[in-house]
Amino acid sequence: MNRVVYGHNALIYLRSLVVASVLASAVLVHAQDIHFGQFYNAPLVINPANAGDIEGDQRFALIHREQWRSAGSPFKTDAFSYDLPILAGKLGGGRYLGIGVHAFSDRAGATRFGDTQANLSLSYAIRSGDASLLSFGLQGGYGQRSAVFDGLRWDSQYNGAGYDPTLPTNESVPNASSGFVDFAAGILAKGELKSGIQWKGGVSTFHLNQARVSLFNSAEDRLVRRFNAHGELRIEGEKWIWSPKFFVAQQGASREINVGGLMHRRIGVDSRYTTDKNSSALYFGCFYRVSDAVVPTVQIEYKRKLMAGISYDVNISKLLAQTMYRGGMEISLQWIGMFSDKRLRLPKGLSR
Repeated sequence: MNRVVYGHNALIYLRSLVVASVLASAVLVHAQDIHFGQFYNAPLVINPANAGDIEGDQRFALIHREQWRSAGSPFKTDAFSYDLPILAGKLGGGRYLGIGVHAFSDRAGATRFGDTQANLSLSYAIRSGDASLLSFGLQGGYGQRSAVFDGLRWDSQYNGAGYDPTLPTNESVPNASSGFVDFAAGILAKGELKSGIQWKGGVSTFHLNQARVSLFNSAEDRLVRRFNAHGELRIEGEKWIWSPKFFVAQQGASREINVGGLMHRRIGVDSRYTTDKNSSALYFGCFYRVSDAVVPTVQIEYKRKLMAGISYDVNISKLLAQTMYRGGMEISLQWIGMFSDKRLRLPKGLSR
């Protein structure tokens, strides 16, 4: 009788250990926040002070990332953002108030362990010189960390010949979730040198309150503060425009350093007085995420409004033997619009 009880308890312990191991591996993956190879196309993910910093009246952005498909269940990240500057005319002096919203979903593995979060960003920009600007940003939002155990495979679902999903699991492991409130802050500075080179740089801190995100009411599982620094230049040549960029993030023991750049050339001409002519552009670039991946990138801009980009992480990390250089693909789409174009709209069939 004692042997039967001991075996039953051992089986319960073993099953609990399996669930804990699945979650532990997912937690290790999510020890670092979401990140994108195209970090410059996810402005509110890296700094809330980026809200409203656009050449236009409004910006809508989507970005999708799928990573480690070659290693099994892929990690999928989707993010959306919308931001705009307001009160620029009323505040005067180059000042504006930026407002932005963004949301993301980050899932991994068979349990779809990960976070879903929505945030509101506010920024206030002031002139700090004749050709420079300083912006201060705050961000707050609500998120949920969850795991779904319905998709796990158990020993009772093997019929002797293989796995049969129609068989009952004979388990009662509940799905788990935990809600949290999250805050961030950042500073952005930008300007132009006498040589005509434009520059931009910022710093930000995420998870200021280090919210608890445990699925099992543990006080130890908290969002570790993430510190970001980013910057870029815009250098105009005779035919090509060069844009070197960098992004650095430190979160606990995890560090990400991403350096590289884009080059693009305008196609067509722009009209300052009429709406019939707007140039497009083709971008080529490459980034290096230190000790992790090389990220070649191509972007297409259509008539200064729509931007579509695609990049691929060529893995060069310690997992190279398992991944065979295969990392993750990333696709972005960005639209920048005007509420009203002050240029003259010509009748159809006429051009200037």
